[in-house]
Amino acid sequence: MLLSGKSVLVTGASSGIGLATARVLAREGAKVCVTGRDKRALKAIANEIKAPFVVADLTKDGECERTVAEAVSALGQVTSLVNCAGVLRGGAIGTPACDINNYLDNFNINTRTVFEMIHHAVPHLKAAGATANPCIVNITSVNGKQSFGGCANYCASKAAADMLTRCAAVDLAPFNIRVNSVNPGVVMTELQKRGGLTDTAYRDFVQRSIEVTHPIAAARGKVGQPEEVGDLIAFLLSDKATFITGECIAIDGGRQCLGAR
Repeated sequence: MLLSGKSVLVTGASSGIGLATARVLAREGAKVCVTGRDKRALKAIANEIKAPFVVADLTKDGECERTVAEAVSALGQVTSLVNCAGVLRGGAIGTPACDINNYLDNFNINTRTVFEMIHHAVPHLKAAGATANPCIVNITSVNGKQSFGGCANYCASKAAADMLTRCAAVDLAPFNIRVNSVNPGVVMTELQKRGGLTDTAYRDFVQRSIEVTHPIAAARGKVGQPEEVGDLIAFLLSDKATFITGECIAIDGGRQCLGAR
């Protein structure tokens, strides 16, 4: 299997891309520890893939450090980290919705927790040694690569996470630790709904995305599925990707090629 011998900590694993990624990694033979805020959902995926879990709110002081320590204790070591935890708080510049709290909500989860998880995981990745092919994958967004209206702070937080990825790749290269970002486009998760879209607005959003993506995505007229993102993450964690580091890889059905939302 692709990830035999790997021990991976996955954040944001109680829903969406994080949950799907945990499934994919376990299927590919990795030992996985999952973390998230929703205890019921987290326990369900942990039971499904027979993995230890850590209930944590990574935005709280000390929680990132505790999560890494508990994962190492449960798995014996951590050879890879996947930062999937994220949030979308929409708001256009100059509107009441786009205030300092909106800014902090986006950056605390989408950028700060990525930094903190890396900071606390690195000593353990170093300890795993070069033969373990230690690796970090951060889930960011195509919004970090391209400007969109109505979600300025979200876009900025994801762009910051991408730059953190690149800098970490440089700093950690002497220790044979690879660092990459995966930038999903529109993927069928609850992220947009949690960001404030109603069911009707979400359906309209998905349909518009299909229409935009359609010409590039081999005329299939589809948006992404979480498992497809998980498959890319699994490859980046594997020994088949040892020459890939410092990259921010879009998985968006070619949407960026069209230059439209």
